[in-house]
Amino acid sequence: MTLKYPQLVYKFGKYEIIAEITIREKQRAIGIQPMLYLCFPITELRASENLIGRIARIKETAQFVIDKTNYKIVPEMVKIFGMLSPSHHKDILEILKSILT
Repeated sequence: MTLKYPQLVYKFGKYEIIAEITIREKQRAIGIQPMLYLCFPITELRASENLIGRIARIKETAQFVIDKTNYKIVPEMVKIFGMLSPSHHKDILEILKSILT
């Protein structure tokens, strides 16, 4: 028997960046947990060579740069993460408390 869970897709305004929220079964325990994925087009990555149309080399890296054009996704992701479950909410509050003290 295969269980299927709902998925929510949230688009960040004018950006081609989305958040996917899905429910998954826990890895080491009984039950389910919400998962949050940040999805963005490969064109948003900065690399030493163009990434489009080729296979990445072993250990090749690229960076997703948060700058003045897309910084608004960060507080939105934090807000979404905090709403996923009481445990996630508590984690976000602890992180914010650590930052503010």
